[in-house]
Amino acid sequence: MKDNRTQGIWKHEELFSYNVPEKYRVTKNEGNTPVLRLGFLEKETGIPYIYAKREDKNPTGSAKDRSLAFLISYLQSKNIKDIIVPSSGNTAISAIAYSVLADINIEIFISDKLSLEKTKRLNKYTGKNSSRIRVHRSKKPLSDAFKYSKEKNIPILRGSKDKYAVEGFKTISKEIENIRADAIFIPVSSGTTLYGISQSLSTKCQIHLVQTSKINTISKFYDNDFIREDNSLCDSIVARVTERKKKVIDAIKKSRGWGWTIQNKDIKEAQDQLIKNDILTSPEGALTVAGLKKAVRKGYKFNRVVLLFTGSR
Repeated sequence: MKDNRTQGIWKHEELFSYNVPEKYRVTKNEGNTPVLRLGFLEKETGIPYIYAKREDKNPTGSAKDRSLAFLISYLQSKNIKDIIVPSSGNTAISAIAYSVLADINIEIFISDKLSLEKTKRLNKYTGKNSSRIRVHRSKKPLSDAFKYSKEKNIPILRGSKDKYAVEGFKTISKEIENIRADAIFIPVSSGTTLYGISQSLSTKCQIHLVQTSKINTISKFYDNDFIREDNSLCDSIVARVTERKKKVIDAIKKSRGWGWTIQNKDIKEAQDQLIKNDILTSPEGALTVAGLKKAVRKGYKFNRVVLLFTGSR
């Protein structure tokens, strides 16, 4: 039997603000993801050291595994047996994988426009455990999830608001501390990942938030050099209301960082560049590449940079 005290995020339990007894901890050995040096980008930008933190290499393919490992473990410790999860994709996939480990029944509300790649990953975890999982495809997954929750009296798990959702993300900071980065670029939807990272990040590291020309709930306060677009290549950046806006802005200010708003053409250019260099990751990873390039064009100087690649293609 694996010792969950030394597996996955639990290797860094000293970072957590809430205790989960060992017997309730679940893990898929998430975290400890690869760090890849991007030489081609170093040559282009003149920055000596640029690293991609490959969160897309987590067990279910995204950084959400860190958050859900803690969240599901905590819910299990409180004897929660049923949950509802509205999601744009990655949270649902991760929540299913970890709820199965905890014997928690889960109702997923997900967009009926889910990408083919995410649908394949979702199906991977639903097939063998169909008795514990129900997937509802919807045009309005969030509002439908709230209606269902009220009807069935089942709690909703929302990473964008739940105070326990940030805990697992703290471990990212621990894993990159040896890089001694002076900046980290993070793609942001709800802001939960960024806020979690900020809680244990070196005070010498600037936090740079990156959003799209479609969804720019926070970046627009820093960077208005963009043309609004109705569509986005980044289908995981969807939050039109950012519950943690003040906390995110405070974290950026404290780190002396900034926010960047990126057009689709620049995301596509960055994605093509990554593919050319045999790096397959989600458009959100390409978003951070484009964000860094924009920062350099605007005159920012860096020595060591980390780009957070949050999900798989």
